[in-house]
Amino acid sequence: MNLNRRQLIASASALAIPALSRADNYPSKPLHLVVPYAPGGGLDVFNRPMSIKMSELCGQAVVIDNKAGASGVIGADYVAKAPADGYTFLSSFSSQILQPYVLKNVPFDNERDFTPILEGARAPIVIVVHPSVPANNMAELMAYAKNNSGKVGYVTAGTNTSQHLTGIMLEKVTGIPLVHVSYKGGAPALTDLLGGQVQMGILVLGPISQHIQSGKLRALAVIESTRAKSAPQIPTLEESGFGAATMPDTWIGYFGPRNLPPAITKFLNQCIQQSTQNPDVKAKLETAGYEVTGGTPEQFKDKIALTNEHYKKIVTAANLKPQ
Repeated sequence: MNLNRRQLIASASALAIPALSRADNYPSKPLHLVVPYAPGGGLDVFNRPMSIKMSELCGQAVVIDNKAGASGVIGADYVAKAPADGYTFLSSFSSQILQPYVLKNVPFDNERDFTPILEGARAPIVIVVHPSVPANNMAELMAYAKNNSGKVGYVTAGTNTSQHLTGIMLEKVTGIPLVHVSYKGGAPALTDLLGGQVQMGILVLGPISQHIQSGKLRALAVIESTRAKSAPQIPTLEESGFGAATMPDTWIGYFGPRNLPPAITKFLNQCIQQSTQNPDVKAKLETAGYEVTGGTPEQFKDKIALTNEHYKKIVTAANLKPQ
């Protein structure tokens, strides 16, 4: 361990980031954080400030690798197959847990192929419309969609995500057809929504909150069971009369490949957590619409199991099959 590394750990001791007994030269090179969606989307917006602070705390650069495609599956699979040395880890939405229920031939097993590190935040997802749509609530939106049957398109960050599942459930609950327009991330989806090419979006609140505040988009409902702390004026789907389409909490989580050593898992957990809990970083993230959480790897493992059960019930009730 070199002098700079010793000094770093000494200065970080007040932040409860421990030295690693099993691998005391870790990290000795840059870390790669895989974000499985395009730049500018919900995960990217959250991880940019986090990674800068994490670089300071862990003593090595934390490089974000955007590996978009297949609704997050390509990036997740890349990490699942990476060496379990702590130099490659994943940031993903909770919809990663949904993939095996709606997509055939998912190349990884969420329980077997990953080491849970941390639940970093809750990332509420909202249903929004372009201002040209004459709807101020969900009932008015679905009435508009009924009168324009098969013509109302909605954008999401990808097929087979919880955003897409919300759209499917709204169709099943109401019998009103909607047109899904999928992208490789929330940023390109947002561009077309703002431009009026599509009328409706189901997107992470963080990157679009400024457009809601400016009036460029109109928010109608949060898809989870509780209102967003940063936007308490937006009702939930249940409050809007469409509770059957409610999704599990949308979280941002961190995973390593399977068999990641416990000492490295603990180091990453605490280093990420201290980064997001930094007052300046936390304020920036919460202003952007995220709800910073935290906890132990064991607590995150329990949250994954709960999310899995929720998705399983929804998919079973909707009689959806992998496609």
